[in-house]
Amino acid sequence: MKRLLLAVCFLGLLDGLQAQHLDSLRITVGTLTTVASQSYQPLWSIANRYGSVSSQQADLSTFFRLRNEHALGTAAPATEAPRRWIVGYGVAMYNNRHFGSTFLQEGYAKVSYGAWQLRAGRYREITGALDPSLSSGSFGISGNALPLPKVELAVAEYTNVPLTKGLVQFKGNFAHGWFGSQDYIRKYLLHQKSLYVKVGRDKLSVYGGLTHFAQWGGVFPSGRAPSRFQDYLRIVAARSGNAADPVYQQGPIDNDNAVGNHILVPDFGLTFRKNHTTIRLYTQTIFDKGVADTANLNQRDQIKGLKILGRDRLLGLSWENPTSKFLQNVLLEGIYTKYQGGPILYQGRDNYYNNGTYSVGWQYQDRIIGTPLFISQQDAKRYQLNPGTLAGGTVISNRVAGVHAGFKGRVAPAVAYRVLATHLRHYGNYYNDTYFTPAKRQTSLLGELPCRFSHFAVTPAVAYDFGDLSDNVAGLLQLEWFVR
Repeated sequence: MKRLLLAVCFLGLLDGLQAQHLDSLRITVGTLTTVASQSYQPLWSIANRYGSVSSQQADLSTFFRLRNEHALGTAAPATEAPRRWIVGYGVAMYNNRHFGSTFLQEGYAKVSYGAWQLRAGRYREITGALDPSLSSGSFGISGNALPLPKVELAVAEYTNVPLTKGLVQFKGNFAHGWFGSQDYIRKYLLHQKSLYVKVGRDKLSVYGGLTHFAQWGGVFPSGRAPSRFQDYLRIVAARSGNAADPVYQQGPIDNDNAVGNHILVPDFGLTFRKNHTTIRLYTQTIFDKGVADTANLNQRDQIKGLKILGRDRLLGLSWENPTSKFLQNVLLEGIYTKYQGGPILYQGRDNYYNNGTYSVGWQYQDRIIGTPLFISQQDAKRYQLNPGTLAGGTVISNRVAGVHAGFKGRVAPAVAYRVLATHLRHYGNYYNDTYFTPAKRQTSLLGELPCRFSHFAVTPAVAYDFGDLSDNVAGLLQLEWFVR
């Protein structure tokens, strides 16, 4: 805490000395109080908050955030001539668990030229064209976990494809990240890339994209996984291992499958705009494992299709009109992940977010990186589920069916509101479905009243879970002071 206070004082002095060179400096300090009726927090008290809120019965989280962007070589106001080269940076420090845990949620620097951007560090990120304030969360990165440290080169905004007169646009990224050490795996890595294409004009457009994630490398008790540049190229291309290479005879490497743990998220949508109204229809699917012929186990988990037309998907519809006085955003989503290729091993049982080699699965710092609607082993402990029946990996319920709704608007010039409502049926996974028969029903609610004034903001909220897994209610109160 002393270091945090010294940083605040230093940055305040720096702001006073160099204000003429800074375009958009924002400094915020604040605190969030959470109190629940159970020994843990309800779903929407902690989900999709980038790992900033602990799941304790009562806690006080203090934070400091700084963000800034300014142009290279000029101190002119942002309202003047267009800027091309932009430098940005940000820091977000949090302290929670009764002042026992201090961590860097964000700490990044970036340089951009037009739509091109080079970014490094920890930074908030959501993959897919989803509303970050109302959606239940992306299958890829939802903002549920603490951000991983990365280096990323991206075309951050849709950019015209030459010779198409603006009818066709694209964006994408290519990133390398570090998981660090989790469970018994040390120093393993992340590969991430995406490509999106949009066709249409301002009034009506359609888009499609694909994001590829891979966990790879690392040191296991049985040896070091392949981590040379030539191995990295196999990861980028999602190729199988090389059994003739001695490096592929050490560590927990399955040479018949693509090396590493691969997740692909196809993403499609349509956007219609008229006057101040925007309507979006979107869908995401998830590809976590290939298919195979059970008669030939030497050819299993082969990537033969992206299951774009598969049953499992997130399907959403949103309406937005920021000029409306009371109701400004409405979002409805349906989620279904029960099928997973079916129950036949090697042909199905995709077991989303779990992996035999990278046993920690698609998690970081005990939080699921993708949709928070699945149940992890950590969640199961909080719900006091029987650990002897929860086989199948670190995500013990990834077969779900349900609906989610979000609403947002304004009740007064300084007072807004946000409401989330989620109802799910949990079917476990294919390795513990006996425990989840019949399906476990669960409903999660959140209501917030953000009140924002010129120099401070107050946000009271109530979160409530009820159903077969948990009955829990919590109150939240966040106070923010805008230093600048």
